[in-house]
Amino acid sequence: MARHLRGAETYQYPEERRPLASRLRTLHRLTRREDGSPRCVACMMCETACPARCIYIVAGEHPNPQIEKYPVRFDIDLGLCVFCGYCVEACPEDAIRMDTGILEFSSYTREGMVYDMAKLLENSPAPPKD
Repeated sequence: MARHLRGAETYQYPEERRPLASRLRTLHRLTRREDGSPRCVACMMCETACPARCIYIVAGEHPNPQIEKYPVRFDIDLGLCVFCGYCVEACPEDAIRMDTGILEFSSYTREGMVYDMAKLLENSPAPPKD
């Protein structure tokens, strides 16, 4: 019984990128409602589920009576994050996702690794693969 073994594949990084798995968890992003506001209702489920304790949320009263709360502050310390995806699974509003496709987010300072709500709302999902 002869098994066919694949040879090593070489990618000329950074010009040539390795194909990523569709389930890969990459940089976080916050989703928006139709009116542009964050979808997050500051329920603290993601903060509670996080084993690394890298999510910090401060809740405030939302001006819309249909929405109970909203995040006044939403920070993720990527220097502490283990990219487990528990925050995405715990969110009842589908407000946080890890589908940006961004793998390179280094910083020279620890403060640079803390992504606030504005940065998380800027991130967009990765384009669909052909």
